[in-house]
Amino acid sequence: MMKKGARRAASAGNGEGSVAAVKTAKKAGRARTAARKMPDEVRVDYPQDAEVVLFPYYTYRISVATPETAKVEVSINGGDWLACRESLGLWWFDWQGYKPGAHVVTARAEKKNGKFAISAPRRFKVKM
Repeated sequence: MMKKGARRAASAGNGEGSVAAVKTAKKAGRARTAARKMPDEVRVDYPQDAEVVLFPYYTYRISVATPETAKVEVSINGGDWLACRESLGLWWFDWQGYKPGAHVVTARAEKKNGKFAISAPRRFKVKM
C-alpha cells in the first residue's frame, strides 16, 4: 500500500520520473519509521548474562548509544540507583562488599533533556 506522500510524489509532474519519485517517497517513509522505532539504547556489557563472579570486587561496564548522556546509574537487585563514572566513552561502576548468590543489575542513562533509557536486566552469580 502506498503512503499518501508517495502518491502525491508519484502524481506530481508529467509522469517522467514517477517510479523514482515513488521509490524515494517509500525510502523516506521507511527512514522516518525506523527513526521512530529505534529506542535509546543502554546496555550492561559486564557482567555478561549468567556470568559467575569469583572475586571480592567487580567493575560493571555500561555502553550508551547516545552521546547526549548526562549520567548513568545502576541498580543492583532492585535497590537504589548508584552513580557510574565515565571514562573512554564507556560508563563504569566499581562494586565491592557483595555476598555470594544470584544478583541482577539494571542500568539507566539520563539524557541532557531529562529522559531516561533503561537497560534489560542482567542476571549473574557470585561465588567466593
